[in-house]
Amino acid sequence: MIAVLLGACTKKQIEPVDVYPDPPAILVKFLEGGPYPATGSEGSVVKFNVTGLKGKEGQFKFFVHLTEAEIISVEENAITVKVPLGASTGAANVLINGEYYFGPTFVIKGKLSIDASFNTDAYVSNGEIKGIFRRSDNSTYFIYGRFSNYQSSATVANPITNMAVVDLNCAYRPVADQMKVGKTGVGGSLSSVIQQASGQYLLAGSFGSYDTTNGINNITRLTSAGVLETQVVDLINPDPVGFPNDGQAIVPSLNGGTSGGITKMFVSSTTGDITVVGNFTSHLSTFYERSTKTGPLVDVVKVRQLIRMKSTGAFDSTFNFNFATKEGYEGGNGFIYDAVQLNDGKIIVAGNFTTYNGTTANYIARINPTNGLIDATFNPGGVGADGAINKIRYNAVTNRILIVGAFKKYNNQEVNGVALLNADGTVDASFRFGKLTGGVPEFAAQLNNGRVIVAGTFSHYNYNYLTTPDKSVVRPGFMVLESNGSLALGYNNTGLFRGIINDMVEGTSTDLKPAVILVGDFDRFDGKAVGDIIKIKLEN
Repeated sequence: MIAVLLGACTKKQIEPVDVYPDPPAILVKFLEGGPYPATGSEGSVVKFNVTGLKGKEGQFKFFVHLTEAEIISVEENAITVKVPLGASTGAANVLINGEYYFGPTFVIKGKLSIDASFNTDAYVSNGEIKGIFRRSDNSTYFIYGRFSNYQSSATVANPITNMAVVDLNCAYRPVADQMKVGKTGVGGSLSSVIQQASGQYLLAGSFGSYDTTNGINNITRLTSAGVLETQVVDLINPDPVGFPNDGQAIVPSLNGGTSGGITKMFVSSTTGDITVVGNFTSHLSTFYERSTKTGPLVDVVKVRQLIRMKSTGAFDSTFNFNFATKEGYEGGNGFIYDAVQLNDGKIIVAGNFTTYNGTTANYIARINPTNGLIDATFNPGGVGADGAINKIRYNAVTNRILIVGAFKKYNNQEVNGVALLNADGTVDASFRFGKLTGGVPEFAAQLNNGRVIVAGTFSHYNYNYLTTPDKSVVRPGFMVLESNGSLALGYNNTGLFRGIINDMVEGTSTDLKPAVILVGDFDRFDGKAVGDIIKIKLEN
């Protein structure tokens, strides 16, 4: 019995079986060194060190950044190709038997490049930059947003809090030129900043304090040096004997604000009136005559999305306010994402709404500057967009508006997410945006010369999609278009862009060529590591 049991328990040796097939043999290998030359232009002849292609002519394709190149000759350890038209800076690769083999980067020189004065290693923000403008001194720029360091210049004694002064090449200016923000500066993020003719600054965004002063509701005013502008007010003092100093207080001079964040702000150069746009629900101000030092009496006026204040911050009841209901008009039935002001003072709001003040307004509306109501003469006979408008930009020189978003049509015309509008809201038919693949557009703005900059998450662009739907050009997230929407020749050879652009300003390069500074929340431009700001040169 024992023998039988032992025999039954004897283990049978099983030979191991490899369930995974052997990896395919490496057919192609890029070798050390090269390419030769390392940089060139469209049409250049370039040699790459690569083995495994000799004798396989006709069985493979060679690409420069996903654009097929003409093969000139194949050697045992090298291949010579002609850089194709429309190619951009990026890695070379070979496609053979359905497999890709990647090689070194070839840099294509064009009319657009990072300005030599811009230090990509040093000029770095540690957070999103929302906007940039040229200061009244005409020799520096002001950047603002949501960051606490720039060019590694922040210190405990001199903090950087969501704003900084940089020179025309984007270098951080000395501490003596910076805003005197105190110990903590802006207690939140900035989305809109304006320097007035007097040199004072108006700050708007989502913040509740500035330096050591609390009780600020998303907007305030600074002196030209960056110090909070204040005033002395009288208060109710319930115990003047015990607390004789509680009858007065030093408070911000701008006594007004909003119940939520401000997206955009506009200021009248004649009256000093301040118009703010956002997704707030009320105007807030403090009634100091009825307030104590520990108990402010806040006056609340219900008004949505659009408010005009006097230069003091007081609510202007002649603008977007219904005296019959004692509150503001209903505004949009969805969020407002962005706004611009035209040369004539009219404001255009855009976002994710289909009605404004009860009137059909598909994702865009123009506001009458006298009363804050919807301007019925905007986009006459048009139906607007068929989806949300995420960004809107206005060029005061060309008097044109660019909108970007999730829409495909505007006024029933196919526009593929980017449309150029006249000031009256109609489509500028001279510009036609092509089709994108691999992603979506997220920013578009027109330069003063009529060209258009577009950025987003896309990988290819096809201007001629109506006639040649399969002829897309590789554009890795950034491109420059002619005023008709076609790719500007020589300006579209840059490599990978990654991130979001929020704003831009035109200027000049160190050799006095046209230049553009782009700011936002991005970490790659032309394949190089950057930190939310870049200065690019545009050759003529």
